[in-house]
Amino acid sequence: MSKLYFSFFVLIFSSVYLGIHFYIYSRIAAGLVLPLVVAKYLRLFFLIAAFSFLLGEFLSRRTTSFLATPLAEFGSIWLGVISIAFTIFVISDVFRIFFHGASFRYYSVVFSLIVTFLVSVYSFYNVARAPVIKELKIRTGKLPQKLSGFVIIQISDLHINFLKSEKWLNKIVEKTNRENPDLVVITGDLIDADLCKLNHFCDTLKKLKSRHGVFAVTGNHEFYAGVNMFTDIAKNSNITVLRNEKTTIAGAIELAGIDDKTGRRFSEVGSDLSLALKNCDFAKPVILLSHQPDIFDEAEKSGVDLQLSAHTHAGQIPPMDLITMFYFKYPYGLYQKNDSYLYTSCGTGTWGPPMRLFSRCEIVKIILE
Repeated sequence: MSKLYFSFFVLIFSSVYLGIHFYIYSRIAAGLVLPLVVAKYLRLFFLIAAFSFLLGEFLSRRTTSFLATPLAEFGSIWLGVISIAFTIFVISDVFRIFFHGASFRYYSVVFSLIVTFLVSVYSFYNVARAPVIKELKIRTGKLPQKLSGFVIIQISDLHINFLKSEKWLNKIVEKTNRENPDLVVITGDLIDADLCKLNHFCDTLKKLKSRHGVFAVTGNHEFYAGVNMFTDIAKNSNITVLRNEKTTIAGAIELAGIDDKTGRRFSEVGSDLSLALKNCDFAKPVILLSHQPDIFDEAEKSGVDLQLSAHTHAGQIPPMDLITMFYFKYPYGLYQKNDSYLYTSCGTGTWGPPMRLFSRCEIVKIILE
């Protein structure tokens, strides 16, 4: 990634992020008519909380020191809380168009703070629960009768870094293995840090079992963390990475995988669907693994029967869930176009805030019939 692009991204993100903090601080200070001394301490708290995420995100990718971990954990939760607060305060300000006066301004702030707290607590609890098994049945006339009932388990967006625990990952692996899958696929964003420094994560990933192996594709975060490092981790974990290529499963299913398009920013090829499908036998069911979902229209025209994607996280929390819905053509769920299907998973893990409001972390079980 070019330094200019990275600098521009950091500048835009920081401006928006700090602007949100200033907006919420101003609404609280003015709405509650805080004394100058109290407002000063509140402003200081907002500054410290804001930079805790930025600093924690930087440190958590490089160290497991006793200071970095709690800072990163607080910062990631704070990012979720401030995002939820921003959404609720904006809604509150819409009502202020119709209701005026100091009294409404005061109680709207109090109400917004209470709702922010309740929504944040629920969102945190929602992720603390184990991922659900989301079961889908896909029919295709190309599948041999002897393979009817073929089970594919899709996991995605684990975003493993120094903040994730071995216990958490082990539960996901155990839950996956209990489904007795014929095939396990990982649709990108497996890592967010150098897991080679944490050998127990690779040992846990090695426990993933299926009759025909474990396959993965790159997501955008594989390139952010280092794609060569990712391929080494995958090799150490007995995971086969499909990079614009295909393999045949059980002699009857064509499994293709493409790199994430983010790779082009890192002097890599990026997504190349035609290369991935070049040697496919389209008389067999063709399954495409693509981290990002919006290549589905091209994949359907190319003869792909089923595309498995992720990336969107279903937004996780407001306002990202609303933004995701409008930004992506296929943001979450099962879609059908002619005889082709796409399933966009909301993810098995989370990025940033360990919080979800309208979605649950999921392990997807696809049964081919």
